[in-house]
Formats: sequence, structure tokens, C-alpha cells
Amino acid sequence: MDIQTLIQALKEHWKALAFTTFILYFISSAIYNLHFSPLSKYPGPLLAKISSLPNFYYTTTGNRHIWIWQCHQIYGHTFRYHPTGLLFSTAPAYRSIYATKSNVRKSPSYAVWARNEQNHNTLTVLGRVEHAVKRKVLNLAFSEKAVRYAEGRVRGEVGRWVDVLAEGEEGKGDGWSVPMNAAVVTNRLVFDIAGNLTFGVNFGLKERDGGRFRDIPEAMAELLRFMYPISQSPFINTWVYLKPRGLDRVMDYFVPKNIRMYYDFIDEQVGKRMKEEKEREKLGGDDGKEKDMFHYMFQQKKEDGNPVYSIDELRAEANLLLIAGSDTTAVTLCAFFFYITRRPLCYEKLTHEIRTTFTSASEIRTGAGLTSCTYLTACVNESLRLGVAGAGTLDRVVQLGGLIIDGEYIPAGTTVACSGWTMMHNEASFDGAYVFRPERWIANRAHGVTEADVARAWSGFNPFSAGPWNCVGQKLALMELQIVIARTMWALDVRLAPGDRTGAGMRDGWWGMRDTEHFQVRDAYVTLRDGPVVQFRKRV
Repeated sequence: MDIQTLIQALKEHWKALAFTTFILYFISSAIYNLHFSPLSKYPGPLLAKISSLPNFYYTTTGNRHIWIWQCHQIYGHTFRYHPTGLLFSTAPAYRSIYATKSNVRKSPSYAVWARNEQNHNTLTVLGRVEHAVKRKVLNLAFSEKAVRYAEGRVRGEVGRWVDVLAEGEEGKGDGWSVPMNAAVVTNRLVFDIAGNLTFGVNFGLKERDGGRFRDIPEAMAELLRFMYPISQSPFINTWVYLKPRGLDRVMDYFVPKNIRMYYDFIDEQVGKRMKEEKEREKLGGDDGKEKDMFHYMFQQKKEDGNPVYSIDELRAEANLLLIAGSDTTAVTLCAFFFYITRRPLCYEKLTHEIRTTFTSASEIRTGAGLTSCTYLTACVNESLRLGVAGAGTLDRVVQLGGLIIDGEYIPAGTTVACSGWTMMHNEASFDGAYVFRPERWIANRAHGVTEADVARAWSGFNPFSAGPWNCVGQKLALMELQIVIARTMWALDVRLAPGDRTGAGMRDGWWGMRDTEHFQVRDAYVTLRDGPVVQFRKRV
């Protein structure tokens, strides 16, 4: 057969040849993954061992966290969730993966979240050095002094929110408001707080008319739902490679309308604050105004005198601060309202503690009074645990030299992680893990809780992650949660809207989602939620 004949045959049968090549590649790859891969000894779903499609599919459904939990129930503390990835569920494994000196790097999946090659923030930047530079700036924005300044803004926003709830439209004339979806009203509150702390602006979402930007929280959620499956795509490495080579421009053109609106919102706010900061510089750097987070990011300079953040990076970091500062806090508040309205004894103990500790709402601030409210702190911890602000995984890739996890050597190149949902529902750390029980955080032998029980709970409790990539705003978040809950429960009574089941599991639901007394969420890297539907009235 001459060359021309061969070329002609290839042209005529290229489809069949391509298909045959793909099948042979898939079969050989499957044989390698099942029998010769360094991870072949680990259990897991058969299809997940040879393909990343199961992991990707469950990401698109919003139930990846439940699928991971199911796999841990079937395969144990460690299982293989895709050909080069392992998931773990023990407290020692968590520390091994996320500790400061752990021999891991962030997964390439984080780079997907960047809008373009210049639009990186502390989440999407992969290198430790680059991350450390940005993190140093944020440490200033979240210092103890900065958090003290922020508290006044938080109290102001929360006070107005409580007033709006108290003044809300009454239902049947018995003093109770019309039913309100906690996911909606808490979204509006925490977005106003995050906007105030980031940009120094009150966007007014918590007001009854919702303000000009009332659709922004849903646009943020749409961005997360859109990007999360891409971050777990089987073609993640190809995607990351193509991003700076034209894919970013294609994505920017085809981005959904709501996400475009959100990007425009970020660009507008950053542009406004840059203009204000430049005016402040003309006045000598101090115009008497309190410093918001944007101020710290804009003003910080490198050793060579250039700004730490470019304009694109300012937009990216502001985006992260809004999402991390609102969605993660809101889901904890939703979990709190879900459980406290279903647990009369917990409700009674909490309101008694708050209402006997403080004689007025203005007294509720950081200090001895709030610190003495141990049951309030326990309720916050339980809400963080069961709300699970990060239900999915924070993926890390083992570097050269490998890593020991749970006594096993994990080779370089392996993606490793723990699921937040699984960790927070782990019976090894939390007895009755699906039960809202604030008492588990307070050692009291009369209640059957020993110091060892509390220590065991703390060992498996990582709501803000750990290590160099932990949440920089955790002190602020805890202060915010305590003040929101204390101010609300001091001024208002709250109850579950009669007959409401929004956010609860269903008996005929998927395994892991059947408990009708358990709060259900959606995994979109951060946690999305709906409900509960509650009613408020001025305390009697």
C-alpha cells in the first residue's frame, strides 16, 4: 500500500479510528487505574476509580457532599473518589492535610475561579509566596483593632435589621409577622454587613423594599452554581491551560446575565472606592472616616513602592470578601433558626441566658457580658457544625516526597481532601452527630458531658479550615454571629411558621437526606440553602 492510498484510507475511516483509539485508551487507562496505580489498593465506587465523571456528576446536582458522605459510610475513613484522588474523614487526617507545614499545594481547581489571569485573590492564587503577600494585607484588615472598629458597623446593621423584622407586616393579628424565609432575610442582613465592612457602604438590602441591589445575593449564588462544576470537571487541567490562552475571553462573553450583573456591581463599587481613596490621599491620608477593608487593600505597598493589589486583584479580593463574608455567615444563621425553632428546651435556655444577662439591646457587644453567655457560644458552634459553611472539599495536591495520612504513605500527585459535611457529621467526633445539642460544647457531668467529650468535639471541628489557607475573617465571623443571634433573641420571639418543612429532609429522599429534623443544604463550594420559614414578633 503506497502513502497516497494510506492517506485516503485514513480520511475515509478517521471516525472509526478515532473511536477505536478512544476505546483502547479508556480500557488501558481503566486497567492501569484498577490494578497498577499507586492508589489501586484503596476502596471506592468502581466507576470513580477509573473516571472522574461520578465526582463531576454529583457536583452538578448540588449533592456532592451527600455522595461523599455515602461513600464514607460504605468504604470507610478513606476512599478513592476519582482516579488520582482520595478523601479522608478522620480528625488526624484533616490535620495532616491542612496543617501549616503539610507537604501539599492547592489544587489547580482553584485557578478556575479567577475571572481572568490578572483577577486573582487569596483563594485563587496557588503559590504560597503570592498567597502570603496578599494574606499579610488581609491580616491587617482583620486585625483585632480592625475587628473592634468593625463591631460598631455590625451592631448598627443588626440593630436596623431587628427593627425591620419587628416592624414587619403582621400576620393574623396575634403579633406574629407574616412568614419569612430565613434564607432571604439573613442573606440581606449579612450582605449589608459585608458590603459595609468591605466598601463602607450600606446597600439597604435588609429594608422592606430591598434597595437597588436586592438581586445581588442571588447573582452571587448563580456564580457559585455556574463555576463549581467547572472546578471539578474531568478536564480541569485542560481548562486551566486554556484560560489564559483565550478561554477567559470566551467565558466573559458567554457569562449568564445575572453573573454579568454581579461582575458589573463589583467593578462599580471598586471604581467608587478607588476614587475616594485617591481623594483621601490628597487630604494627607486621613479624612477622619473609619477604615474599611478596601482601604487596607488599596493602601498597602510592596518594598519597591508599588501597590500590592492591581485593579483586577482589588476586584477579585472584593468579590471574595463579599462571598465569604455573606454566604458563609448566612447559612450558619439559617441553621440556627432551623434548629432553635424545633428545640423548645434549647430555645428556652438561650433566651433566658440572653435576656437575663443584658438589660438592653445596646449592652450586647463584645465584652464580659457576651463572653459569659456560654450557651449562646455553644449554639453558635452547633449552628456552624450543622450548617457547614463549606460542605464540600478543599482540595490539596501532595508534593514531591509524599505525605503520611492516617499512617499511610500517599504518593506525590495525589489529590487529597476532607469533606466539611462528613467531618461535621462524624460520630467519632460528635455523639449523635445529626442532633442539634449545644450541651456537647459545655463540660457538665450532670448532663453526661465530660472534658474529654468536649475535647473530642473540638478535635473534629474546623468550620474555618486550618493552616496557611484558613479563613482570615473567623474572629469577625464569630463576633458577627454572636451579636446577630443575641440581639435578635433579646428583642424578638421567633417561631417556625406552622406546617413549614422548607429546608428539612424528606423520608422518601436520598440516603443521607431523609432526617426530617435535619437541615439540608446544597454544595456549591460554599453552601447554598433554602428556609426555614419563620415568624417574628416583639418579645412578650
